[in-house]
Amino acid sequence: MNSKLKNISVLILLGSLPQTVTAAGFAIKEQSITSLGRAFAGSAAVAEDASTIFFNPAGLTYLERSELDVGLNYIKPQSEFRNDGSNINNVIPLSGGDGGDAGHEAFVPNFYLSHPVNDKVTLGLGVSAPFGLVTEYKSDWVGRYFAVKSEMLTLNFNPSIAIQATDKLSLGFGVSAQYIDVKLTQMADLGARAGFPQSADGKVKLGADDWGYGYNLGLIYQATEATRVGLSFRSKISHTLKGDGTLKDANGNTLVDDDVEADVDLPETLSLAVHHQINSKWAISADATLTRWNRFEELNIKSDGGQLSSIKPEDWENSMRYGLGLSYQHNDKWQFRTGVAYDETPIPGSDRRTARIPGTDRKWVAFGASYHYSDNIVIDAAYAHLFMDDPSINETDANGYNLRGEYDASVDIVGLQLRWLM
Repeated sequence: MNSKLKNISVLILLGSLPQTVTAAGFAIKEQSITSLGRAFAGSAAVAEDASTIFFNPAGLTYLERSELDVGLNYIKPQSEFRNDGSNINNVIPLSGGDGGDAGHEAFVPNFYLSHPVNDKVTLGLGVSAPFGLVTEYKSDWVGRYFAVKSEMLTLNFNPSIAIQATDKLSLGFGVSAQYIDVKLTQMADLGARAGFPQSADGKVKLGADDWGYGYNLGLIYQATEATRVGLSFRSKISHTLKGDGTLKDANGNTLVDDDVEADVDLPETLSLAVHHQINSKWAISADATLTRWNRFEELNIKSDGGQLSSIKPEDWENSMRYGLGLSYQHNDKWQFRTGVAYDETPIPGSDRRTARIPGTDRKWVAFGASYHYSDNIVIDAAYAHLFMDDPSINETDANGYNLRGEYDASVDIVGLQLRWLM
């Protein structure tokens, strides 16, 4: 098989990495509706509901009653491409339209259950979707040889335990079992093999999945009656994605069918947070989170027959996220929240940005509220808007195909959660 078809497989498996438009790099931040209302500021220290299992399991010791949380996030990204001279070897313009709005809506659920065994030990279980992606361009767009459709699902099962070690110190630990399933498509320039680029397109499909395992741990120190500090860590989770890759011509004839494999390390995160109760009404929260994206240096693709094997450099960088949030206890029934955040992208520049997700820095503005319907039922709601500078892309493959332009991108998120206090 020629180098052009090999490069097609690299681009497909590159997209199999769990990227998303709602947080920098691969991570989906939407793991709590209450935290969403503060733009997730201080989530490793606030510990106001069972979603602390994800952000800092030590926070479980602050929950006095058994609790069941069921939440759903509606995520609506916008990602519209504007072409600026995409070409083949700086000679032949790439044909096709702008692809339409590639940002498809998605629903991200989460589930948390906590139970205090006694005044020292609390158990918890979290089920969440920490990574995910749904993007789709029109099949005749100018970047069709880089990406058409990308679908990625993850499910993370996270049993946890928290211990009240001293009057001021809480410790937490959890383990994670994570499932990933990926389905991706793009077009292949079959006409180029006969010397007539863009005269005939084929279609590439990939499906792959895997289970991976990791852990999370944390501590919360109650420095004063009003102030507590949280430190949390989530480990990397290594995946070996295995599946089947195919290339078919316009008539549906299979040209390539091979097993593919790629190793992916989802990076560890470290978060430092503080929560301060100003008075009986007002509280402020802040945090800084480091994600170790520099692990993603290259994508090494292996295939049983060798036809789809290749290596693509990535050179991602570590990124930081900073958040500041405010909470207001209006009365016994109502609580309100707001927050802002700045989320850095790990992508070092336009030449490393890909069509599957045009990642860039994000600025969060969020609002939320909780309504205590009864002594046992709490309803949480939140909204966030993510502002993005128009990210530029200058992606070039090994055969000289160059996708050049910029995106008009933004994200809106609405979340709703039901808490049952037992």
